[in-house]
Amino acid sequence: MRRSNQGFTLIEIMIVIAIIGLVVTLSLPSITEYVKKTHRTQIAGLLSEQAQSLERFHSKGGVYSNAPGLSAGNDDYSITPVLADQSFTLTATPKSESMMAGDKCGEFTLSHTGAMGNNNLADGVTSKDCWGR
Repeated sequence: MRRSNQGFTLIEIMIVIAIIGLVVTLSLPSITEYVKKTHRTQIAGLLSEQAQSLERFHSKGGVYSNAPGLSAGNDDYSITPVLADQSFTLTATPKSESMMAGDKCGEFTLSHTGAMGNNNLADGVTSKDCWGR
């Protein structure tokens, strides 16, 4: 008796492709949210580093204004500092061309008092959710 190799049928291949498509479709939103959470953690860390740099400058010169070397942000957020002699506020705004545009956490803010906040939060989201604390 001779045995022949028949391979896979078209139906079998289509079923495998459909299963792979279903798995990707169901997992994509959670993967995207995980990546966004990583970007939020990164900008929170960068804001904290900038605040520490401003505090070092203040301890040497007595003012926050005219502090050199502040970061403009990263690929996903732009940082805007508002510096006065005795106060500062750092605001990280999602860039419109990045995946963080329209993110549920909106803009991140950090002040000289250590107050962490967010502007333009989505409904049901708190600053604590966004800062990871």
